[in-house]
Amino acid sequence: LSNKMKIICAGFPKTGTKSMAKALRLLGYTVNDFEEHLENIDEFLNFFDGEKDSTALMSLHRNIDAVVDQPACTMWHTFFQHYPDSKVILMERDSPEEWFASFVKMIERHEKLHKVWFENYISWFSPTKRKFDRLVVHNMVRCAAM
Repeated sequence: LSNKMKIICAGFPKTGTKSMAKALRLLGYTVNDFEEHLENIDEFLNFFDGEKDSTALMSLHRNIDAVVDQPACTMWHTFFQHYPDSKVILMERDSPEEWFASFVKMIERHEKLHKVWFENYISWFSPTKRKFDRLVVHNMVRCAAM
């Protein structure tokens, strides 16, 4: 693989990932954040489900300068194995309790502003929602394992 990848951000959500992505973009880096990762959801799921090794997934990032947020942050070591010349940046909150409180606040805010009564049923009809739900489960399991 090309060694274009320069920065791997290993910080979980709510540790400054959006600020880091914005700063890196202002500095001229191409950045894949959570939203861009979703464009490659099938390759992430193939890797997480053990259907493929990481080669295909990593090749999708060969022209990207930096990755931040989930799911990349929970697999920073895999990225580093493929891009050993990159720098790994770990962003953290002051304490696990502070991080958890911020994460819960984000989830509660999302539910208050965006959740609709039929959200729990969308996955019955939407293959994309089912994929997203699987990705969320993989992210949570990988976070808990770290």
